[in-house]
Amino acid sequence: MTLDVESRQTDSGVTVLAPSGRLDVVGAPALKEAVSEAMKKNGHPKLVIDMEGVTFVDSSGLGSVVSALKQVRTSKGDLRLAAPNQQVRVVLELTTLDRVFPYFATVEEALTDF
Repeated sequence: MTLDVESRQTDSGVTVLAPSGRLDVVGAPALKEAVSEAMKKNGHPKLVIDMEGVTFVDSSGLGSVVSALKQVRTSKGDLRLAAPNQQVRVVLELTTLDRVFPYFATVEEALTDF
């Protein structure tokens, strides 16, 4: 199963990436590509990754999210996670990445005060 990533731009210039499927060794490159495309469009990118459609995440998937964060911060941008399911939240908490990534219950909350 591959990871599909939809991308949209909000009126305030924030890119919302919505991956759906498994964020694992097979799906991670699709997220990396979507982040790279979003970075090309905006000098100081503001990204929200809507995790609602992600059914599973493993270390490769987490690596792609950490890589995205590094890319965005290098460009003086910001990245937020939205709507992670229980499995994703547990993985973030077990790896203490919940301290690195601000995550929000909904995309709308993630977009507030961006």
